[in-house]
Amino acid sequence: MTVATLAGCATDGADSTYLGPFIAAEHAATPFDPITASRPTADFASAYRIQQRYVRHRLRAGDTVAGYKGGLMSHASLKARNVAEPLVAVLFGSGRADDGATISLCGYRKASFELKLGYLLPSSSADRSRGVMVLPVIDLPDIAYRDPDHYNAIDMVAANVSTARYVRGAMRDADRVDLDGVRVSLTRDGQPIASGLSAESLGGQRRSLDTVLTLARRTGRDARPGDLIVTGKIGDRGWLLPGRYSANYGPLGMVRFTVVACAVRPAVAS
Repeated sequence: MTVATLAGCATDGADSTYLGPFIAAEHAATPFDPITASRPTADFASAYRIQQRYVRHRLRAGDTVAGYKGGLMSHASLKARNVAEPLVAVLFGSGRADDGATISLCGYRKASFELKLGYLLPSSSADRSRGVMVLPVIDLPDIAYRDPDHYNAIDMVAANVSTARYVRGAMRDADRVDLDGVRVSLTRDGQPIASGLSAESLGGQRRSLDTVLTLARRTGRDARPGDLIVTGKIGDRGWLLPGRYSANYGPLGMVRFTVVACAVRPAVAS
């Protein structure tokens, strides 16, 4: 499978039969049906076109593009979804949180976490291999499919790879870090819940960074200086529950955040 270049594609009228309900479900915080449930013949080109239309919707509503993240960035993930190449999705400025933040589960359908590394591109376009900054990123996607156990890679692309919130740690010079030797662990209320090694991202961190940048370009989007580029998950994905989280990224430092349940207001009697 190869991702097609989609810049300038004409929109397919049938796309609206998925995108409208998808956006409505997001606003209502209700699950949605994956695109292949109603359009079993959907392909990656149409899924990325829908992703682009969704991004334009977010921008019209006042959001900003903060960067890009990869999806299915391990051999096991690719095999499980029966595809040969990773996916790419857009990160939004509204999703950013920083070390010490409190994350509300309001708006989430099925919140999860993934430990990752992120990269900030240098301002110079002459040589993007120099001056890159690396930072811890805890991705907090919303796995909001009506059946969260049954969806495929095309569904993931159309849903912007479930992008929602993400927590950023402190930046370091990438040239001063063994990018494939970072051991990461996560606790909730002091109890270990996830761990892994940064080399798990497909082909290693440098290659993973190049892969995400290449995929973004192929889908008609070129990363800008200062954009956050997030590579593959480290360790297993887990479900995001209320509690106090602490992620130890070794040479990259600690990232702490708190997750709180969404308070539901009682119905007012008529």
